[in-house]
Amino acid sequence: MLTTDIAPLPADPEQAPRDSQKSIAGAATIISAGNLSSRVVGLFREVAKSYFFGNGRSASAFELASNPPSLFYDLLIGGMLSSALVPTFSGLVADESDKARMVEFGKLIGALIGLATVGLTALVALLWIFSEGLALVLAGGPLQDLSLVSSLLRITIPSIIFLNMSGILTAALYARRRFIFTAFTATAYNLTMIACVVIFERSLGITALAIGMLAGSILQVLMQIPGMRGIPIRLSLNWRLPGIAQIIKLFLPVVIGLALAQIAAVVSYIIAGHIGSEGPATMRYAAQVIQFPLGMIVVAVSSAILPALSMHGHEKSLEAFKSTLTQGMRLVWVLIVPASVGLYVLAQPVVALLFQRGAFTAESTAYTALALRAAIPGLVFAAIDTPLIYAFYARSDTLTPTLIGLVSTVSYLILLGVLSLLSEYGLHVFTLTDLILANSLKTGLDACLMAIFLTRKVGGMRGFDIVPVVIKVCIAAGLMGLAVWFVMVTVQQAMGSVQFLANAVTAVTAALIGFGVYLLMTTLLKVKELAFLRGLLQRKAR
Repeated sequence: MLTTDIAPLPADPEQAPRDSQKSIAGAATIISAGNLSSRVVGLFREVAKSYFFGNGRSASAFELASNPPSLFYDLLIGGMLSSALVPTFSGLVADESDKARMVEFGKLIGALIGLATVGLTALVALLWIFSEGLALVLAGGPLQDLSLVSSLLRITIPSIIFLNMSGILTAALYARRRFIFTAFTATAYNLTMIACVVIFERSLGITALAIGMLAGSILQVLMQIPGMRGIPIRLSLNWRLPGIAQIIKLFLPVVIGLALAQIAAVVSYIIAGHIGSEGPATMRYAAQVIQFPLGMIVVAVSSAILPALSMHGHEKSLEAFKSTLTQGMRLVWVLIVPASVGLYVLAQPVVALLFQRGAFTAESTAYTALALRAAIPGLVFAAIDTPLIYAFYARSDTLTPTLIGLVSTVSYLILLGVLSLLSEYGLHVFTLTDLILANSLKTGLDACLMAIFLTRKVGGMRGFDIVPVVIKVCIAAGLMGLAVWFVMVTVQQAMGSVQFLANAVTAVTAALIGFGVYLLMTTLLKVKELAFLRGLLQRKAR
């Protein structure tokens, strides 16, 4: 499934100007370094998993067992982090010298920890008791190893507590601007999983990965505790605190959309497990590749324009708001389209280079490459969708994106139902590619609706050069794609496409030549965003 990481919203749009450029740049550097390291190490985690377990039943069993902790984190604290926790916390710690406010902050943190501990412990106990029934639901059919899924669930389910506790601490530390304590927790989480697999795989098999997930979630909490020094935390179950009411008020508009989105994600993995024993694991490998350009381009640029969007979100400054938004969208488009075209053409050598070793066979590579190509349209649609979501958030409008998400998610579930019925009656074979393409179309529908409703709210986007840039980039990326395909075929004919070295030479050579062609074409077509990006990088280098 295609996902994006939504950065925490500023508690007060007017707060941004009070921050010095140096402090903002320093915080952005820390967060960016953490994001990059977590994605790189996360990719290595998938490489390690593919080496030991391939994309067979055991790997799929782990993907199914790891879904509930992720689901309940995204639905609970993870969903609150941007929409409710950070804004509420930031209002209390704007001035840490105000002891009265810090006392209130400590009471609120203590109440959240206490209430979360009780509620999550009860949830974990319930899920643990009914793990066999849960495994039956998640597996989606006889193709999966039910007993293995059930045993892995008993290990992964307790991580729900620690993932959500980590989310509460992350929100508190973001509010205090102590980013160093949060930036590398995901990296540590992934490193722990890798270490457990490498050390215990021979004796424990896929169970080592589940243990790594639980240990990594505990480590995330431990890493953030030192950053809480100076906060007079008082543990309680006081749900009547004003801050609790504010968090609930801010979170309610998004919770229904989050719940339906998580249901859609679970249904997707259930159907993937029903399609084939390797379905869930293959979806995860393809998604991991997609997450790199998604995070490093789409989310990074969207996060960069968020402070300016927040400052100009009011009605008196709509032209500046639209100028900032369209500049960010043009930049995202200039970067994401060539990345998408390159990944589509080079899907087979890229997947082989990353994963094809050990238990991950050539057949696994071919199947995963198909899944990756099906996910590429979703990446392109996300390049439109994500900046628009940030634009709504910058205008303090969480309701519209939630309603749009509801429409796109319901449409997605209906489409899955239609495909399932066609398959049941023998009219069409429901493949994993169909499933992933349906998810891509969901993102596309979401992006279209976001664009329509935002345009109605802020007025048209004419005069901001969006259409000319889109046309020029598509022409340049199309020619780049032809060049990449020609180089790939030529190198594979000369070296073959099985060995690691052949795949590495194919991917690197084709990517470099493709980049040169794209750079040449965008220069000839006078795409000014690349010049802007070069200037920005040069200023950063100084």
